[in-house]
Amino acid sequence: MNQGSVSELRRRVLNVPAWIVSGTGLVLAGLSLWYLIVIRAYYLGGSGFQLSPATVLELIEISLLGGFSIVLIYAGYWLASSQFERQRLWWAGLWTLIGMTGIIAIVVLFNSLQMLQGERLSEPSFIQTMLLAAGGGAIAGLLIGISTVRETVEAERAKRQRDTLLFINELLRHNVLNGMQIIKGNTELLEAHVDGAGEQYLETTQDRSDSIVELIQNVRVLADSVSRETSLHPVSLDDVVRSVVDGARDAYPDAEFDVAVPEDVRVRGDDLLEAVVENLVSNAVVHNDSDTPRVAVSATVDSSGRVVLEVADNGPGIPEDRREQYFEPGEQDESSVGQGLGLYLVRTLVDCYDGDVRIEDNEPRGTALVVELAQAEPDRSA
Repeated sequence: MNQGSVSELRRRVLNVPAWIVSGTGLVLAGLSLWYLIVIRAYYLGGSGFQLSPATVLELIEISLLGGFSIVLIYAGYWLASSQFERQRLWWAGLWTLIGMTGIIAIVVLFNSLQMLQGERLSEPSFIQTMLLAAGGGAIAGLLIGISTVRETVEAERAKRQRDTLLFINELLRHNVLNGMQIIKGNTELLEAHVDGAGEQYLETTQDRSDSIVELIQNVRVLADSVSRETSLHPVSLDDVVRSVVDGARDAYPDAEFDVAVPEDVRVRGDDLLEAVVENLVSNAVVHNDSDTPRVAVSATVDSSGRVVLEVADNGPGIPEDRREQYFEPGEQDESSVGQGLGLYLVRTLVDCYDGDVRIEDNEPRGTALVVELAQAEPDRSA
């Protein structure tokens, strides 16, 4: 037997909480056998076996006693074999004892009240009831203990994941993104110093730099949406849309934008809602094959009270059989140099807002991205 096997065997043998659970099952099994062999035999004597509803009920109760014992014995073995830390398993062992003693105390109290009222208790029935209460209470406590351990482990794992995402977010924000901005700035300065033979390589470098910056920004937004715990609040859709469109006008001077969003429309969201609108607007321009890209951003409130935001373009459109695929990570147009995260990001965030997003045809040509959001109550404190 190698050292690893010895260490594993030792870990199982010295696992006290697991022994508590299995030991409870073994004690229950021993008491059940004592009850069947000694107590039942003494009180029943030679009366023989007679099939009756009461007998059937007793057989069911005896089967439950055996089942409780087997479950507890196996549960102890399972706990000893599990990957949970031993200090966490103490919760399972302690809850097993708490559940058992708690139910026994309730049964004793109930029977004591009956005796105080003058009722006579049958000793076999009382002992059998106590054994059933002990087994049922132990299993109930064990389930609570295992559930507590799992919830604690999952909570700590989620916290570690959030911390990791926050670290990655900060790394992208302060290191990678800043470095890429320097690269982009240098390529712009090189435009005046590159001859015709090098223009193709410079253009490729600029395109890839833009693609990487876009990827980093989308990953940052995704990391923000997963890692932080924020509650939704009323957001002015008009303010978000106009801020995004103003930025798009500067970034895409050859495109035309039209905005028709009521000023008083507020939706349930957070500060990442701007990333949703920004991705929709930029996609409408970048994937547009028209000489003059036109983007119309509008919002209405439907009959059910939902806010319907639409971003429509005059581009080539998206085939109906591929529309759902565009919301998957990595899906993109063949001419795109991006990473195919834009619409995946949009759907991820819209789902967080309890909303919906879909692709429709625009008339007479192009695509319309339709986002449904929950309307927020107006801010009465203003």
